[in-house]
Amino acid sequence: MGLPMARPLRIRAWPVHVLFAIVIIGSLAAKSGSTEVLSRNGNFEPAVIRTAELNGWAFRDHSTIDNTDLPILVFDVPNCAQPVLVSLVLVTFDGDSVIRSARRPGYGLRYFYIDREWDAPNRLGLFIERAKYAALAVVGRTQYVPSADVLLVQAPLDCRLDHEPDWRPVWRRDSSSARWDASQAAGE
Repeated sequence: MGLPMARPLRIRAWPVHVLFAIVIIGSLAAKSGSTEVLSRNGNFEPAVIRTAELNGWAFRDHSTIDNTDLPILVFDVPNCAQPVLVSLVLVTFDGDSVIRSARRPGYGLRYFYIDREWDAPNRLGLFIERAKYAALAVVGRTQYVPSADVLLVQAPLDCRLDHEPDWRPVWRRDSSSARWDASQAAGE
């Protein structure tokens, strides 16, 4: 006789919307010829140093994480007996296991990406932030450059950071030209 009636397939709306947004962003990026939307930017170190110094941190040295070849920036920070270490890691967190295993005793880790901060690697949160800023960059609606770099700050747990830098200027489009002054960094 007849085949039994199949129940209609119920698809949740949000995954379809996310997929659609990714397709649109990708097609807009391809159409605009924008190759830098999610690129790795090699000019972050000067911006990191400048942002930290504008907030009272004193750049001490370029170094590497103990027993690795991963580069770090070493800063002296007011009210901290030990230095604060800052490094740039890829959003894939490829070197994260090395960084975690080589972390100095008594140091805590925090990850920064534009206006977000995490105490542990957050791949999903970072993916969402990168997608958001990539979409905004494609349509010219952000002052930030989405990149493949995450800022990792290693600070002594007993260190009281009275004035922690606002790290957002590191990702600003004009960060490579030193046009970020102390009044902007202070939020005035």
